[in-house]
Amino acid sequence: MLLLLLTAAAYFYYHWQYFLLVSHIRKMPYPRMGLVILGFLVNYLFFIICSILEFHLVLNWLLFAFLLFFETLFCFKGDKRCALFHTLTGIICGLAANIFCRSIMAILIQQPMHNFDNHIRSSGNVKGVPVLLGFILAGLVLQFMRKPVIIRRFRLILDHPQHYSFILEMMTGLFFYLFINLLLYSATLNDLVLKIWSIKSCVFSVAGFYIAIRYTWRICELDDYRDKNRTMEAKLREQQLEEERLKHQASLDPMTGLYNRQYAEETIASMMEQKVPFTLCFLDLDGLKGVNDAFGHEEGDRYILTATGEISSACRNRVDSLYRYGGDEFLVLFRDMSADIAGKRAETINERLRAAAADKALPYSMSISYGIVESTEFSEWRALLQEADRRMYRQKQEKGMARYR
Repeated sequence: MLLLLLTAAAYFYYHWQYFLLVSHIRKMPYPRMGLVILGFLVNYLFFIICSILEFHLVLNWLLFAFLLFFETLFCFKGDKRCALFHTLTGIICGLAANIFCRSIMAILIQQPMHNFDNHIRSSGNVKGVPVLLGFILAGLVLQFMRKPVIIRRFRLILDHPQHYSFILEMMTGLFFYLFINLLLYSATLNDLVLKIWSIKSCVFSVAGFYIAIRYTWRICELDDYRDKNRTMEAKLREQQLEEERLKHQASLDPMTGLYNRQYAEETIASMMEQKVPFTLCFLDLDGLKGVNDAFGHEEGDRYILTATGEISSACRNRVDSLYRYGGDEFLVLFRDMSADIAGKRAETINERLRAAAADKALPYSMSISYGIVESTEFSEWRALLQEADRRMYRQKQEKGMARYR
C-alpha cells in the first residue's frame, strides 16, 4: 500500500511538471489546481486499471499517450499539432525514464525483464520500485526543461508551423522506437545483452530527441535571420528610393520642373570627364526684368514658362537635356550636334517666342540671347560655361539689351 501511495505521489510530480512545462512554453497561466488534480486522478486510475487488467506495456503506454494528448488539448486550447508536440515531449521523457529504471533494476537484482512487465498478479513481478523511480526521473527531466534557454528554443520552434512536420515526424519515430523496446519485457530470459540494449535505446531516444529539437531550433533561427535580412533589405531599398526621390526633388526647379543649376554643372562635368561630345547653349530671356517691373512677377512667370515650353520643343527627346540655370537663364546640352545646327535651333526658339507673343497679344515681346560653345573647345567645364556665358552676353549687348538682364 505504501508503494502504491509513493508511486501515486511520483506520478503526480511527473504530471505536475509536465503541465508546468507546457504552461511556460505556451506563456499561459497554469491550469487551475482542480483541473490538475482531476487530470492526475483520471490518469492514475487509468494506470491502475491497466495494471489490474494486465494490459501489455505497449497498449498501456499507447492508451496513456492518447489520454495525455486529449488532456493537453483540453487544458491548453490550440493547434492539434502543437498539443501533439507537447504530448510527445512528455511521453518520450516518461517512457524513456521508465524503461531505463526497469532495465537498471533488472541488472542490479539480476531478474529477467519479464518480471518488470504489467503482470502484477505474478509472484515474481517487481515493477513497483522502478516505476516509482521512473516517474521521479521523468519529472526531474521535465523540470530541467523549464530552464529559460530551453523554453526559448521550444517557443521558437512552435512559432514556425512550417517546421512542425519535421519535428513531429522525428518525435513520433523516437516514440515508436521506444515502444518496440517494450516488447523486450515479453522475454523470459535473464539476458544481460537485452537489458543493456534496452538502456542503450533509452539513451539513444533521449539523444535523438535533443538533436531533433536542436536542429529544428537552428533551422527556425536561420528562418528568422532570413526574415530579418529580407526586412532590412526592404527597408534599405525604401531608404535608397527615398534618398533618390529627395535627391531628384532637390535637383529640380520648382517652377518649371527642369533640372537646376547644381545638377546641370554635375552633368556637364561628368560628360566632359567621359569625353561625351555635346554643344552647350547658354540662353538668357531678353527683358524679363522689365516685364516684372512693368507688369508684375505673375506675368514674368508666364514669360518664363512660355519660354520653357518653346526651348523644350527644340530639344530632342531622351537625347538633349534642358536646365534652368538661374532666374532667366537656361542651359541646353545638344548631344552630338555641331554649333551651327545648335544656333539654328536657337533661332527657331526666337521665332516661336515672337509668334507666341503676337498670338497672345502680349504687351511685351519675348526673345532669347544665346551663347553656343562645343565641348571639344575646352578641357575644363567651368571654362566652357564661362565662354558660353560671355558669348551670350556679347549677343545681348549687340541687341542693346544688356541693361535688362
